[in-house]
Amino acid sequence: MAGLKKITSALVSVYHKDKLDEIVKKLEALGIEIYSTGGTYSFIKGQGVKVQTVESLTGYPSILGGRVKTLHPKVFGGILARRDNDGDVTQLSEYEIPAFDLVVVDLYPFEETVASGASEQDIIEKIDIGGISLIRAAAKNFKDVLIVSSRGQYASLIELLDEKQGETSMEDRKAYAAQAFAESSNYDAAIFKYFNSEHTDKERISLNNGHVLRYGENPHQSATFFKFDNSISGGNLSNAKVLQGKALSYNNMLDADAAWKSASDAYHSVNHIEGKVAVSVIKHLNPCGLAVTESALQSLELAWAGDPISAFGSIICFTDAVTKEIAEWFGKKFVEIIIAPSFTDDALEVLSKKKNLRLLETPIKDEVTGEKLYRSVSGGMLVQDEDEGIEPGFQNVTKIKFDENKVNLAKFGIVACKHLKSNAIAVVTENSDGSFWLTGAGMGQPNRLDSLRHLTMPRFDMKDGISIKNSVLISDAFFPFRDSIEAANEYGVKYIVEPGGSIRDNEVIEACDEFGIAMVFTGRRHFKH
Repeated sequence: MAGLKKITSALVSVYHKDKLDEIVKKLEALGIEIYSTGGTYSFIKGQGVKVQTVESLTGYPSILGGRVKTLHPKVFGGILARRDNDGDVTQLSEYEIPAFDLVVVDLYPFEETVASGASEQDIIEKIDIGGISLIRAAAKNFKDVLIVSSRGQYASLIELLDEKQGETSMEDRKAYAAQAFAESSNYDAAIFKYFNSEHTDKERISLNNGHVLRYGENPHQSATFFKFDNSISGGNLSNAKVLQGKALSYNNMLDADAAWKSASDAYHSVNHIEGKVAVSVIKHLNPCGLAVTESALQSLELAWAGDPISAFGSIICFTDAVTKEIAEWFGKKFVEIIIAPSFTDDALEVLSKKKNLRLLETPIKDEVTGEKLYRSVSGGMLVQDEDEGIEPGFQNVTKIKFDENKVNLAKFGIVACKHLKSNAIAVVTENSDGSFWLTGAGMGQPNRLDSLRHLTMPRFDMKDGISIKNSVLISDAFFPFRDSIEAANEYGVKYIVEPGGSIRDNEVIEACDEFGIAMVFTGRRHFKH
């Protein structure tokens, strides 16, 4: 094999010691000389393996409380020396520097330390200096040096040593070098994120361990899912446990995320009311059903009833456990994915009969996550805060005052509208038992009037007793003209919630007064593209 090189000398300096015993014993068996520092040296020595201290090579002890151990020409010279360069080889001999063919490094756990809530001083001390320098030096000189840059590579190193008996190929070394630069860039991105707490003109995103999906938005498009290493804590869809079903597609993941967020937000909109459960039914990123009641089954029934035609092939999210009763309710109904904080054993047994049905188990989303949203445009990327944590205000602007008993329903409706694609209109209804549900939705139209005129789920004044006069209509942005109020009046709407802010607000308010409609301004819009 081209570029095959024998490892004769190794530098080992790691934080995590699991499986290190296997590595160093294998190195010794292959006759490879080992150099190490500090705690790693003590660990290797404790394994009964022959090892030399870096201090014996450099003539300097570890100083500054361990901050400086390997930063020395006799260490980096042995890593960076080009074996095919006569000048480099001569200087190695002149200064008695051993040529390192293998460097094994595992960085200080910076991200874990930040996540633990440690003090700033403890976090700063977990910024690795020597280790990151060793990784970059060894990766740069991949023609001569094999770099193992994380404990995630320990097992593959053992396999490589077994397979090639202490020799490495150019392909091996270059592949490990690529992983090393991925490791170092990820580490630096995490440190930057910690220091970059305020909005600036710089952003760093680190994506690792990509999972190739079946295809992208369409079968001819390839796609990969990457999980952020610095994912938000607590409930997190990227951390969901897949309990059964075929692999998730690109579209499945987008719809699952929309279902999880809309159900969670609906729950949080009424979490001051004890014992409520939310269920969201998603189709093509839009809620075609959303309900909050006192039981998961009742919420499911209402959410599904909102638009049973669109619910076919949908993604459904619960904010409470899925039980056997719920599992049996699905019967012959076809859905793609069910998401819930938990599934009972007997529910899993029932649902296991649907072999292609995906079941995802994850806690609900926190009310405020601080998460960033990323979206690419041709030649660039947009970054914004998640639309969350905003408590709406309610300013009465019409002669007829908004019914205070409908404020909680309006808050639920604002959440429903927020998760519909703009231009978005939501109609929400409260049943006599205090349950809330989405009973009308208009979304994705290029103008607000058409969204209002093309409401899905027209379930008003039907045998089930739902009347739009007792419902609330929400718009995700202001009505620019009175024609939208005229259209709402044709439905019989009597309560409207919108952000306000149009130069024609007075015209819109006058139309509401003319038709006897109570309207409030929230001062907050919720566009969603």
